[in-house]
Amino acid sequence: MCGVNEAMAVMKIGQAVMGHQAKKQAAKDQAWANSRAKMTANKAYLVDLSKIETERGMAAREKALEEFKVDQQKKYDIAKMHNLGFGNPAVIMRDIGSAADLDYNQISTEYMGDMFTLNNQTDDAYANLQRTYNSLEPVVAPSVMSLGLDIAGAGAGYLNKPASERKYFKGYGKQTDTA
Repeated sequence: MCGVNEAMAVMKIGQAVMGHQAKKQAAKDQAWANSRAKMTANKAYLVDLSKIETERGMAAREKALEEFKVDQQKKYDIAKMHNLGFGNPAVIMRDIGSAADLDYNQISTEYMGDMFTLNNQTDDAYANLQRTYNSLEPVVAPSVMSLGLDIAGAGAGYLNKPASERKYFKGYGKQTDTA
């Protein structure tokens, strides 16, 4: 049977060991949560990129379709003017070509605006990913040195009691009561 001082020392050592194990489990849980958060952030980022690339493809198709419409309209207008016998063919081509060039420039400007917007969305998606990564709580694993110091502190507390009040280690620590 042990005394009160021994029981107190054992309790302090037990608390130190259980505290260390709890800190290890908390670190393990935090690492798992961080891993999960990173996986989710990566998936969200890839979904964003997929949507952006889809929009980029749709913008390119829309541009090609608009250019095709302008080209077809230009050909139609030229053929119509020639068939109706309106003046010099070179002047007809120049007039209709100028109008078509304005349409092409408008289409190109709108397409470039779409591309700038999509590039900004790509940058925003990456920034969101980085914000998520940066907001994760770092994992701090407890050190064995800390556990050793806690156990040593419990032992030192036990050895600080007068030897007459201890059952074990009577030759160490505080020998007599000199208070």
